[in-house]
Amino acid sequence: MFTHERLVIPFSILLFFSILTNRVAGQLLPISAVQSEESSLSLKDAQSLALNRNRDVQRANLEVKRSEAALKAVISTRYPQILAFAFEGGQLNRPNVDNLAVLPGVFQPLTQQYRIGMQVHQASLAVQVARQELRLVKQTTVAEVKKDYLAMVALQSAIRSREQDLTFLQNLASYVEAEVKRGSVLKADLLMVQARVAKAEYELDRDKDQFITIGQTLNRLLDRPPKTAVPVKEESFTMEPDIQSEAAITQALTRRPELTEVKLNVQRFDLGQKIERSRYIPDISFGATGIFSHGFDVTFPRNFIALGFLGIWEPWDWGRRLELGKVAEKQKLQSQIQLSDLSDKVSIDVDNARRAIKVVEKEVTAGALGEVSANENMRIVSRRYKVGAAVLKDVMEAQAAYSEAIAENVKAKTDYVDAQVEFDRAIGKDFD
Repeated sequence: MFTHERLVIPFSILLFFSILTNRVAGQLLPISAVQSEESSLSLKDAQSLALNRNRDVQRANLEVKRSEAALKAVISTRYPQILAFAFEGGQLNRPNVDNLAVLPGVFQPLTQQYRIGMQVHQASLAVQVARQELRLVKQTTVAEVKKDYLAMVALQSAIRSREQDLTFLQNLASYVEAEVKRGSVLKADLLMVQARVAKAEYELDRDKDQFITIGQTLNRLLDRPPKTAVPVKEESFTMEPDIQSEAAITQALTRRPELTEVKLNVQRFDLGQKIERSRYIPDISFGATGIFSHGFDVTFPRNFIALGFLGIWEPWDWGRRLELGKVAEKQKLQSQIQLSDLSDKVSIDVDNARRAIKVVEKEVTAGALGEVSANENMRIVSRRYKVGAAVLKDVMEAQAAYSEAIAENVKAKTDYVDAQVEFDRAIGKDFD
């Protein structure tokens, strides 16, 4: 039992309890130094930066530009073809005379316009597919940035809590060590506290290491040097408004880029089948051609210009066009099956994500309350220990519960971010 003399508590311990008493839930000490508001990087800024600099987004943007260039190339086939054929050689019956002939020509496709129109439409669908793939890459990138950023926010909060927890244990170890020297407590108690200090230091370093790793991953997503500092800004874990299942499913079926891409592919393959069939139509062009020659035999006209129609027709191709049409038809049927299956999968994903986020909301609430209550219980038990109303074992159990509550609160926040990101992905939400 403590005597009245032992109630005289060192100034450092009183200061420590003052810090604990004045601690407000949610307002945590900085990891190393207080970061200024101007130097912090908000979640919205990080997402905007990723959309401009992320390498996957850049590659998808280039794919869109490539498909747009391919579309312009197909459109150019509508216009007249300007050809030139030149020949220089000799005649067998006049071996000592050089011959030169130039055959220019201009031809405007006529019957080919039907096929070219379908090819232009097909190329424009390819552009739309590339844009949907760009949307999907942007959504994925924004989701990854959000998960990493908010995971850093949660870890930053945990690190500050663990720093305060470590300070508590270090002060407690100093107090117990002083009591051991006075012969008031056993050395085993001091060893128990020192062991807990060592564990707290490990947990703090582990969270700091994870914080650095996630920061480097976030820098990669932002196309920045991996070791660049990421001064994250505290973000509130806002709960999503309640969305009805049918409304969410309808939204997803109209906004998911994967679904839109498959729908566009159905149209592309349908056009591919029609394009192959259209090759049975003779290619007829209207144009003009001529010959300008020098050194040919006089029986051959040296110069002339002709105006008329040029026709090319391959009536028999050994079934090549028919089989190519079957290939496009099978691709269309595959895409239709994929569309039906993907639509069902999207409906299941949305409903599951909507229900999951509601469950995790309760975990977040429980985690926040658990950390606050565990911290308050540790403070009360510590004060009771100082006045002799509790034993050191009670303090250690309270501190262990507080350490566990910190980990559970971080896990709850991380789980909620994952659920929120999954729900945004399921409904096809774009970053705005």
